[in-house]
Amino acid sequence: REEARHFVRERLPHLPPERLEALVNQAGRNFGELSRLVLLEAAKHDPRTPLQDDPALKPLLLALSAFSPEADPTFPAELLEGALGKPLERLSQAERALLDWVGEGLVRPALRSLLPQEAPRELHRLALAYFPKENLFRKLHHAYKAGETRILLDLLQEDPARLALLPGLWQEAQAWPREDLEALAAVVVRYRAVLGQYAHPEAEEALRVLSEAQNPSLRTWARIKAAEAKADAALYKEAEELLPPKEDLKLLDDTAQAEGLLVMAAVERWKGDYEKAAHFVEEAQGLPVAPFLQDRVYLWRGLVAKDLGRYPEALEALSRVGHDPLLLGRARYQMGDLLMRLGSLEAKPRMEEGLKALEEAGAPKDEVARVRARYATLLRRLGLYEEAGRAIEKALAEAEDPFTRARVESEAGILEAARGRPFAALNLLVPAEAYFRSTEERPKEARYRHLRTLFRLGATYLLLEAGQPYRAPFLGGLHAPTAQRLLEDLLEQIPWEATDRYTALRLDTASLLALLLSPAEGKALLKPLLDVENPYLRAQARLSYAETLVREGNLGEALAQVVALPPLEDPGLLAQVRAVEVLALLGLGEKEAAWQKLSEVRRSPLPEPFRFQLGRALGRFCPELQRRLPPTPLALPEALGFHLANPD
Repeated sequence: REEARHFVRERLPHLPPERLEALVNQAGRNFGELSRLVLLEAAKHDPRTPLQDDPALKPLLLALSAFSPEADPTFPAELLEGALGKPLERLSQAERALLDWVGEGLVRPALRSLLPQEAPRELHRLALAYFPKENLFRKLHHAYKAGETRILLDLLQEDPARLALLPGLWQEAQAWPREDLEALAAVVVRYRAVLGQYAHPEAEEALRVLSEAQNPSLRTWARIKAAEAKADAALYKEAEELLPPKEDLKLLDDTAQAEGLLVMAAVERWKGDYEKAAHFVEEAQGLPVAPFLQDRVYLWRGLVAKDLGRYPEALEALSRVGHDPLLLGRARYQMGDLLMRLGSLEAKPRMEEGLKALEEAGAPKDEVARVRARYATLLRRLGLYEEAGRAIEKALAEAEDPFTRARVESEAGILEAARGRPFAALNLLVPAEAYFRSTEERPKEARYRHLRTLFRLGATYLLLEAGQPYRAPFLGGLHAPTAQRLLEDLLEQIPWEATDRYTALRLDTASLLALLLSPAEGKALLKPLLDVENPYLRAQARLSYAETLVREGNLGEALAQVVALPPLEDPGLLAQVRAVEVLALLGLGEKEAAWQKLSEVRRSPLPEPFRFQLGRALGRFCPELQRRLPPTPLALPEALGFHLANPD
């Protein structure tokens, strides 16, 4: 600092001590800045006037203040020349000291500390006219500073995300005329909604402004956004109460109508009325909407297509959701769920992506619990029981809403049945069944969840009474009277609905029940399901049917069913294929070929729980395999199970 003082004293010997200190403080440790300040000080008309107020420098300083916001300080020299009314070559040495040249024809202030806080509006109007529409930040900044509210609102209404470039605008706009404030309130609500920040103080204040608006269309739209906030927080009952009557949507523009229709679709889907939800989404899709709403439209198009079993359409729509983190998380999860229903191994990375994105975007806890429970179901299907157990425990801890909790308990129960723990399964399924049977919440959804839980109770009794865990392969000839009663009653209750989940439930029920019936009765039960649309369910149906053919002794036809299957990735279906093949080959006297198949399974990547269950299932039917195993005190099913499960 002493060096700096010495430098100033040498060049400005008459400078008062307090002014000298001010210059040294202003420059800090920057020697280049100190040199400029000294140069400017020397050029001043009146030594007592602060540099900022020097009349010779003031026009330039005001122009630099207007054209050089901190977020984007560089601007074309041509704009500055227009403001000053002269070419920059004619600037004095002191004025030049205020400029930094950066690149071809671009300048920025050399000393930001000298710039006034505010510049006249006409300078901002000049910049607003100068910059092209593509330079969004400049357009927004200068429209705001020039007081050109209409231009500013037009730019923000085009894409509410642009509000991020103007932090603090909502607070500063409180003194605007009522009509302009209401227009900005709509932008704020949309911007916060896209971020999932419905509870943000700005969003709540803006919704309040809209709900008190004179204009009935604004009040209607405010109700839609308030309902959307509830639906996004998974509070669908409250969302339904807030929604305006559908005929009131006619008051709104196309984008706002579409927003209303999508919230209505969300409520109907939550209630389990997929046809009605799809109808609302189709209506929304038919409207020309603003680009910022496209992600939400694609997500909903994908959801209802998935619900109705239109899988290629669903995957295509879901894959187009790309920007909003919360919607992206939901889309990736739904893609994972859909791929799981198709038996694709790609389901796991998609679902993991979705779960991670939802957690990072701060999705509601109940939504995360539902997604995590579904992820646990996927892990169960892949034979990853330990991982599935950890996921379901976490989901049980996250579930707050009783409906969600019962749903997670039901999923947790079938995992225990797959692991071979009947009493742990019953402990979870009994409260879930009682809840879904008696709740008045979401009757359509509760109905499906109740029937699915009854199926899981049937599967648990199959384990308790016949020793068959809920894990492929499934081979018949079993005796389980309670399981049979539960499954027969259930089959009577399942509605003939075209949705994929009821088709899957009917097939699951028929497949388990066929294991307890004679081959002829089993065949009659399964035959109507052989041509279902979903390729994964079709493969499952054909394998269950092939199992009844093997038990009937119709071995050639059983193998023909297996050969006709498309390539499979799902480990449960692959285990079922191997069981049918081995049984058919042994029945045809092809003992070496059958043993070869088992040796291949033993070394295959088929998960260990499925290899163990394959040995147990085949051990009941194939006493001749005992000779292939080393001596053991175990019964053949367990001996063969451990042999296949432990290749080393």
